[in-house]
Amino acid sequence: MNIQFKHILIIIAIVVVGVAFTTVAFSGKNIKTNHFEKDEVSFDYPDSWQIVNKSRTSEIVAFNDPNSNLNVTVNRWNIVSKYKPFENFTITGPGDQSGLKFVSHKTIDLNGTKADENIYQFNESDKTYQRTEIWINKNNAMYSIIYTTTDKDLNYKSPEIQAVTKNLTIKDSSLPSTPIWGQITIPTQNVTWDIRQDGVNYYGSVFHYTDSFFTGQNGTVGLLGHHTRYSAPFANINLLNTGDKVIITDYLTQRNYIYQVESNADIKSDYKTNPIQFAPGNYELTLVTCYPPGYEEAAFQTHLKLVSIEQINQ
Repeated sequence: MNIQFKHILIIIAIVVVGVAFTTVAFSGKNIKTNHFEKDEVSFDYPDSWQIVNKSRTSEIVAFNDPNSNLNVTVNRWNIVSKYKPFENFTITGPGDQSGLKFVSHKTIDLNGTKADENIYQFNESDKTYQRTEIWINKNNAMYSIIYTTTDKDLNYKSPEIQAVTKNLTIKDSSLPSTPIWGQITIPTQNVTWDIRQDGVNYYGSVFHYTDSFFTGQNGTVGLLGHHTRYSAPFANINLLNTGDKVIITDYLTQRNYIYQVESNADIKSDYKTNPIQFAPGNYELTLVTCYPPGYEEAAFQTHLKLVSIEQINQ
């Protein structure tokens, strides 16, 4: 994992940022603040922070503090059909497969709105980083404020966090729905596709079997992609070798799930009368396409196991 600290400033027209500065005391520390507002979300933030380019579609805005080892993202993603958020928004996974070590959970009050604070730690380049996540479920969407820093004492009482949360407002809003909840990347083939809930016959995407599990859940995730039609996202999954990696970027949990190929070319000829099953109990991924290429006589399956859960690089 590489944490990026250099970014390009986003076009100012995308957001509305107040030009007036305010100095406010948080936990006995005076902090000069600026104001951010976009759509239903508004808050103040320390004037020392710089707005940086968005690295993914789930970001509302991203900041970094040039005076410290701190990155901050404010995110939102609509909850898709059949998805149930994790209890307390705590994502752990198998103990030996997570690059993020869970430290603590706390329920907090943000201006009358219930929120969950989860703290994780991870190691990178001989340093220990802390990832503090604040989650809010509202407007049928999952909002998160994520702080990544080497300061292991950072929490919801810290001035840097209070500068944002004390004035955070999320207005009631009817957000446009989306069937997309993430992306799949196959590094050895240099391809990335959206993951969607509403069908396989779309360009630039694969279909998430609605009777399979979501990433982070204790069960098999199932993804279906065309071999020759539309964008042919799974045209070359037959070329995947044992040990190759596949990455799912999950906008709902703000995680990368790294899977490793265990077996390939599992041909299921009776899939129409005996549908593919996605079993609970193991953190696995099954990629499915038609076989032979261009025909639907059988289902071609690639089986993978989860080997790591990592933060989405900031």
